[in-house]
Amino acid sequence: MLEFPSKREYLSRSLFIRKGEDFVENVVISYFRVESEAFQALSELKKLSEYEDEAVLSQVGVLKKEHGNILLKDSFDTGKVSADDTLIGSIVGGLAGIIAGPLGVLLGVGIGGSVGLLADAADMKREAGLFWSMTLRMKDGDVAIVAVVQEKSEEPLNRIFGKFETVVERYPAAEIQEEIEHAREVQDDLEKQARNKMAEERSAMREKKVDEYKKKMQDDFLKLKERFNG
Repeated sequence: MLEFPSKREYLSRSLFIRKGEDFVENVVISYFRVESEAFQALSELKKLSEYEDEAVLSQVGVLKKEHGNILLKDSFDTGKVSADDTLIGSIVGGLAGIIAGPLGVLLGVGIGGSVGLLADAADMKREAGLFWSMTLRMKDGDVAIVAVVQEKSEEPLNRIFGKFETVVERYPAAEIQEEIEHAREVQDDLEKQARNKMAEERSAMREKKVDEYKKKMQDDFLKLKERFNG
C-alpha cells in the first residue's frame, strides 16, 4: 500500500541538492488529504522567489476532486517565464482542462471511481501517464498542487511540501506538454466518434420511423377504401 510518510521521514528521504547539475524543467504534483494544508503550501510557494538560484517557479494550480470531478480551484502565475504564448504557460490550464473534460470523466468511470491516495503502488505505473495517475490517486475531498518549475535542486519545493502529509511526484515538463497535446487529440477523436455514432443511430431511427409512418398511411388508405366500397 502507498502510505503517507511522516514529516521527518519525508524530509530525510527527499531533501537533497543535486550540485553541479543543470536546471531541469519539471511538473511537480503534490497530493494532500487536508485542503487547508494545500492552501498553506500554496501561500508559501508564492514566496519561493528567494530560492531563485535553485528553483524558478512559473505556474501553480490547485485542483480538488468534488463529486467525482477534478476541478481547478485556484492558481497563480509568477509572470517570469510563462506568457500565454509559451508552452509552459499552457501546462496548468491544459492539464486542468483535460482532467475536468470528457476524457477525465471517462478515466474516472473506467476505474470504477477513485481508488484514493492509499491505492496500491503497483497501480501507479509511470507509463500510465499523469492523467491516469491523478484520476486514480484522488478521491472526493483530496487536493493536488501542480507546480511548473525549473529546478537545479528539489530542496526548495520539498522543504515546503515536507511540512505536510503529502505524496509528491515529478514529471519532465516536456513529457507533460506532449501528454496534454496527445490527450486533446484522443478527446477530439472520441468526441468525433460519439457524434458519428449518434448521427448513425439517429439516421437509423429516422428510417425506421419513416417505414412505420408509410405502413400506417397505407393501412389508413386501405381502411378508407373499404369504407367507400362498403
